[in-house]
Amino acid sequence: MNKEQIKIIKEKLGIELDTKQVLAFEKWEKLFLEYNSHTNLMSRNEIPNLFEKHIYDSLSIVLWDKFLPLLNAKNDYGFAVKLMDIGTGGGFPSVILALAFPELTVIANDSRQKKIKFIELAKENLELENLKILYGRAEDFPCQNADIVTFRAVGKIKDILPLAKRHAAQGGKAVFYKAKDVQTEISEALKTHKNLKAPDIVPYSLPIDVEHDRNLVIFEF
Repeated sequence: MNKEQIKIIKEKLGIELDTKQVLAFEKWEKLFLEYNSHTNLMSRNEIPNLFEKHIYDSLSIVLWDKFLPLLNAKNDYGFAVKLMDIGTGGGFPSVILALAFPELTVIANDSRQKKIKFIELAKENLELENLKILYGRAEDFPCQNADIVTFRAVGKIKDILPLAKRHAAQGGKAVFYKAKDVQTEISEALKTHKNLKAPDIVPYSLPIDVEHDRNLVIFEF
């Protein structure tokens, strides 16, 4: 992670990384690029935008105004906030959030072995004690009682909401990272899942030259 990227994270997201974390992100990037050179974690066409479209996007959860207060309030009482990332793929947002927020317990879940092997490699090499790994289908595991369940590039909201409900603690939240046009998906989800409250929507843009708008869609259970 270069100085300009560190500056963007601080100015746009309010995240100030210490020296240890910056070095960890640099080590993670080397691991990721080396692994991706022989095992496909993401398209090689996406690599030039690794920071903007994947690291920054993963960290954008802080733009949800309840994320940091939840993190801080629970830790004041000595309990770690638990976040489960279903379909984590190459570790977005699971590994990125584990690096940025050591006080957050992160569960990275995926059913694809080649993805999980990289998550295991990152956990070992970066000594991420706050990162837990679940290899297999999310529907095959008992409830993880997560405060937050995240989904990024996984599927349609109406289809994967049951997984969020399965693994969320009482009063938990489901956070979906979505593209700009998300209203249709939200409408379908509300029609499919009765008694579900309308979600909060947090719009944001990625720091790239071409306009790239995104949304965090947050359901509360």
